[in-house]
Amino acid sequence: MKFHLKNKSEDISGKISIGGSKSISNRLLIIRSIADSNIDIDNISSSDDSRNLLDLLMKIRDCNKSNIPMVLDVKNTGTAARFLTAYLAPLAGTWFITGKDRMTLRPMNGIVDALRKLGANISYAEKDGFIPIKITGTDFIGSEVSIDVSQTSQYLSALMMIGPYFEKGLRIRMQNNPVSMPYIDMTRHLMQQFNANVDIYSNIVDIKPGHYIFHRYTVEPDWSSASYWYELIALSKNGKIELPGFSKNSIQGDSILAEVYKKLGVTTIYTDEGIVITKNLEPERIFSFDFSGSPDIVPSVLTTCAALGIESEFRNIGHLEHKESNRIHALRKELIKIGAIITQRGDDLMLMSSIKLSDKINFNTHKDHRMAMALAPLAIKFSEITIDDPYVVNKSYPEYWDEIKKLNFAYLKLTTD
Repeated sequence: MKFHLKNKSEDISGKISIGGSKSISNRLLIIRSIADSNIDIDNISSSDDSRNLLDLLMKIRDCNKSNIPMVLDVKNTGTAARFLTAYLAPLAGTWFITGKDRMTLRPMNGIVDALRKLGANISYAEKDGFIPIKITGTDFIGSEVSIDVSQTSQYLSALMMIGPYFEKGLRIRMQNNPVSMPYIDMTRHLMQQFNANVDIYSNIVDIKPGHYIFHRYTVEPDWSSASYWYELIALSKNGKIELPGFSKNSIQGDSILAEVYKKLGVTTIYTDEGIVITKNLEPERIFSFDFSGSPDIVPSVLTTCAALGIESEFRNIGHLEHKESNRIHALRKELIKIGAIITQRGDDLMLMSSIKLSDKINFNTHKDHRMAMALAPLAIKFSEITIDDPYVVNKSYPEYWDEIKKLNFAYLKLTTD
């Protein structure tokens, strides 16, 4: 399946709906399950990732001896794989975690090694360091562990959430410079909302023994998904989009979008209802930013800079190689189609001014939801673009294609043999 995408008017104006944060939802689902609660979570993410995690947690909850050993397919969800590995490690039973596509290539050794040091019984079913894995639930015997946080913060978040249920609590030492620190802070904040005693100081996470007390919680809208609408406004001549539900007081690191896109000509106005983003500034001629804490917005921001011909430096994004696609490779391969010259220097990317090559472009999403949604707004700059595998957006933002139609975009579905 492909989408042939056109922009019918450069007048971009409308109100866009964005569901609950996927990152917050997934953490709440794990915390609620550990707390053995059935209390509702309001505005939970409609993403495939969150739906899949919820289904797996319900399957685990409802299992009986006849279902053991149980096979749990996380599909292409890295968060579910890492979070469930920690969640299941002390749970009586035998569990197999499997996955599909690129998930079988995404590293698991960090969380597995740490759990083993704490007494967990985990083995690799095929290739060391990757799923499928076998978990035999057993009691933890340790209370201190070190973990490498230089590739992903998910290992640490997974350990943190089970920390209160260690008899002596859990002390975690972060090794190397952490990536995505805002996600670690998000985990800490959510744990504290439900009665956990957790502190982070220097490179230490200290969690006291205790129990979660779950209560009803409303998930704030997803800032990562807002990045594609910021991109669209930045690429427009005149644009105004209302995004209900957003606020300055967000626990998501990607709320840095307002600051980032101010450099690219977009103003963010906070209202009682949410935010309004408008195009009324001149973008900076040279752009530089450290994305170590907000890697998920790199595809939209890099595509914005490429389409506007802004020389740019994207710092500390080496860990993008380990996402749903190798995003560094994918972005270089796709953006060269609009004339963008991108070079890599260690963990940094350098973008040279782009030269428009063609008005008709076929884009490959590399089976990556964020690539699809970052490339689609380019229809405002080019007469025709084609997006392959468009429904990959369901992983994080299933409503995306319905929402973009509200802004004078049209798409034709093309079937492929």
